[in-house]
Parts: sequence; C-alpha cells; structure tokens
Amino acid sequence: MAGVTEELRASNGLGTGDQVRDAVLDLGFARLDIDRVERTGIPEVVYAEGKTPDQVVSCLAGLLENAPMALATRVEAHTAEAIRLRWPDADLDSVARCALIGAAPAEIGRVAVLSAGTSDASVAAEAAFVARALGAAVTRIEDIGVAGLHRLMAVRADLEAADLVIVVAGMDGALASAVGGLVSTPVVAVPTSVGYGAAFEGLAALLTMLNSCAPGVVVTNIDNGFGAAAFAVKVLLRGGRTPTTRTEYFYAGLPQRYVGSGVLITDEAGGILMVEPTYKATWEVPGGVTEKSESTSSAARRECQEELGIVVNVGRPLVIEHQTVPGRGDSIMFIYDGGVLSQDVELTLPAAELRRYRFVAPLDLDAITSPRLATRLRAALRARTEETMIELHNGVPVSGPAGTDC
Repeated sequence: MAGVTEELRASNGLGTGDQVRDAVLDLGFARLDIDRVERTGIPEVVYAEGKTPDQVVSCLAGLLENAPMALATRVEAHTAEAIRLRWPDADLDSVARCALIGAAPAEIGRVAVLSAGTSDASVAAEAAFVARALGAAVTRIEDIGVAGLHRLMAVRADLEAADLVIVVAGMDGALASAVGGLVSTPVVAVPTSVGYGAAFEGLAALLTMLNSCAPGVVVTNIDNGFGAAAFAVKVLLRGGRTPTTRTEYFYAGLPQRYVGSGVLITDEAGGILMVEPTYKATWEVPGGVTEKSESTSSAARRECQEELGIVVNVGRPLVIEHQTVPGRGDSIMFIYDGGVLSQDVELTLPAAELRRYRFVAPLDLDAITSPRLATRLRAALRARTEETMIELHNGVPVSGPAGTDC
C-alpha cells in the first residue's frame, strides 16, 4: 500500500511530506467518498436498500454539504417519506425507486432507454432516472419486445438519434441483440429478473446478452439499471470535446442556465389551472424544461400536450423571470398565455406523473405552490390584463426606463 500511496501523491503533484486533503466524510455508520466525482466523473450515490430511513437521509445530507446534488437508488416507500419530510422539493420516483435532491448538471448528451415489456419498467425507470440525474437527456421507449419486431422498426430513428442506447429486457433477453444489429448507436444491455422458471431470475437473459453476436453490445449485472446509466454517462463525459481555441474557451466558460416554460391557463371565473405532480409536494403550472435546440414556445406547447392531453394555442410571453435557486443554479423561466379553457374540454393527465388538476384562485396560490411560482403567476395575470410583458428577477419586477414595471 505504501507504493500505491506514493504513486497517488506523485500523480497529484504532492511530495511525501505534503498533506492529502481528507476526501472522506465519516458519519460513523458510513464513510462518504465526497471526491468521487472529481476522480471518476460520477458522484457517490446512496444505495438505500438495507439502510434505515435515517441513515439514508444522513448520507444524502452529507453529500449535499459538499455538492449541489445528491442521488439515492433502491428507495422504498418509507424511506421516500423520510426524504420528502427533509427535502419537500426532492424529486422522487416510486417506479424507479430513486430520489434526487438538487438540480441535475448541464446536459452532456442523449440516452435512449428501451424496455422490452411493462414488467421491465422498474429497472428501465431506474436507468432513466439516474442517467437524467447525472446530466443526460433521456428518451424513454417502452414495450418494444421481440414478440413484435415491427414496433422496434418504428422507433429506429429515435435510437439512431441517441448517443447511447440502454436496452432493458428479461425473458430470453434477445432485444439487445436485435437493437445492436439494427443501429450504429452503442448498446448497454441490462438483463432483468423477469420471466418464467427457466429464466432463472434473469440468468437466461444475462447469458443471451453476453453471447450476443451483434457487435457493440456491453452487458451489466441483472436488474442493474444504475450501472447501465453510470456507464452511459461516463461514455458521454469522455465524448465531450476539449476547447482548443480562444473562442471555444470563452464560450465554454460562460455561465450555465436552464430554461423553463410554463403556461397560464384560466377558467371563465379567473381561476388558474394547476397540476399536482406525483413526485413532489407542491403543485405546478403546466409546463417544463426546454429541451436541446427547442424554443421556449415550442416547449410550452409540447408540455401542455404531454401533461394535459390537449393542444393549447400558446400565445405571447407574459413573464420572463431570471432566478437563482439554491441547489438548482440559475435559470430563466417563461410564462406564456394559454388563454381561457372552456368548461366542456376534458383533460387527460399522465397518471405516472400527475395526480390531478384544479383551478385555483390567485389569492390561494401560496397555499399549494412555492412562493416564487405564486408570484410569477400573479405577475402573468397582471401582464395579461395590462397587455404587456413583465420581467422579474428572483420575484422582484425589473423597472423599465420610465420607472414602470416592464
């Protein structure tokens, strides 16, 4: 071990008499590797299974002392409740059994997560959640098993558009070979423990994937969606181009901001349409984060169609807010005018994402949503009435040249 220690010191430019910074946070029951992201590109992630809820919360809190985000996998319901009590804004996914506190890093590439059947959903959800939490844009494609190969051909373009494909399959595990022989995108295969007796709890799928004759297929352990996501993110991180010119260094050093688009939709009585997410405690306005190369108005239309099941005629922007939220970084948030919704229009919400919707009086917003969103929505109502656009900075109106709020 002495030789290894000296090599590590030398690789970090340290002499034998220098002190190495303590990169371990000792919690007594766990020793957190807080410098792992610097060495490997992937932060330490809390594996919640086998830990008590208090231990998981303590681990997450320790990681958050040294990083802007913390991630946990294999989170059962009772542990999820403990996390929610400590961090009401935590991103919790009951299908993936994962939790994220803080904001995901800037997008580094695109991963497609393809699952063979509905029974593979939990492993696929884990892979998708972790990949997204570590900086990948994720496309989910579900129920594309080899029993209906025409379904695979229909999504070929989506697979080619990704930088890497994670294929999740149980039973015979043949889907990974089918994808590997169809597209040029690298494939990470995840066998699942789904199947009848001779599937041997995923062993049959594992062996099929390991023996794939399709080139460019690598395989993780059974049910290891986390491992597949971590591998995918490492590939994406290595694929990032290093700046070489002065101009490239300039743009690489600019501040990073994410952009969100929300839509103000009211009923005939003036109530604001709000939706209740399954993954957080506060209600939200219809909308979401813009994707790569997507305009803010296009994102607003897309999110409304995905969340409400209707096509909303997105009008002009009512509010632009520049905000900084601890743990989430800087962002620019738009609120667009979605008009008045007729009472005979039926909304269809995605059950896995949204529980219900309701129209809320402007004065009641503070009781169900965050103060910053309540302020933004009331500003949007004012902008609609006054036929103007209002700019906010962390909830405070930015004054125009004439001293009026713009």
